[in-house]
Amino acid sequence: MAELTLAGLSLQDDEATARDLSSDNAKGNKSHASILLIPELLELVLVSLPPVEVLTTCRAVCRLWRDLIDTSPVIKFSSWRAESIPGRQAPRVTPKSYQRNPLVLEILSNFWIRLNTIEDDTPEGGDGVENTASTSTPKKKSKKNKDPPPSIDPHIFLSRYEDICSSLIFSNSPPLDTTIRITVQKYASKHIIARSYRSISTDIGIGWITDLDVLLNLMDEIIKLRNERVYLAGKRNTMQAEIGWCVFLYADGEEGGKRRECEVVEKVDFQCVEPWGVDIAQVGRVREVSSDSKEI
Repeated sequence: MAELTLAGLSLQDDEATARDLSSDNAKGNKSHASILLIPELLELVLVSLPPVEVLTTCRAVCRLWRDLIDTSPVIKFSSWRAESIPGRQAPRVTPKSYQRNPLVLEILSNFWIRLNTIEDDTPEGGDGVENTASTSTPKKKSKKNKDPPPSIDPHIFLSRYEDICSSLIFSNSPPLDTTIRITVQKYASKHIIARSYRSISTDIGIGWITDLDVLLNLMDEIIKLRNERVYLAGKRNTMQAEIGWCVFLYADGEEGGKRRECEVVEKVDFQCVEPWGVDIAQVGRVREVSSDSKEI
């Protein structure tokens, strides 16, 4: 089975790895385990936990927990896999209540660390790294003329993120389109010696964006920049992704009415040295689309 990894935690859809809570009963923990065997009580516990914990650590506990997490509409809503709970009125999303999925940062952080910690001797196909090693006697490498890093196959490298990105929603109100602009800068002393831009548009004109597949486009472009050696690790280099999207929201403090078209722009910084951090440089600000582009 495929393995999905977020923030160093594993989520395996493999029945062989699931443990039954009955083993706890055999060890004398009946009082504690029996409470967590009641789906209604377990559901109340799980909705209060961070989504990443629910989808990784909690889901791997046992079959009961996994099945409840996969089927409960309430848990799906609280873990960013559904925009609303069936049978209940959909939430009225305004600029103040609008949220982008917080798991975006978890996914990008995991991707960025993996991308920058690939070892040159990784077996071919294991992480999408092409094995270009020569069979001849290895030569000593000079510090100035380092061999280029091995190329990465984006399809193989990103395969572990496909399921998790397709199962999570982008935000609590789906955007109509998104655009991404990646900026890579290389510095020498205090002067910029190179600046590169890469733009991506997901406005395909067929409907709302309801999942995080847009992240796969962003990660794919970053891998290409690395393979082309446009991006190079180093403390004098920087990489930033500006993500913008359009969303329709109700006005704050206004009953009824129509939703208004708004724009949101968010900037993400990728640290080009260890510990390879990913941070939100600019939190998304909701701005109403109008002649004066007033911020709501």
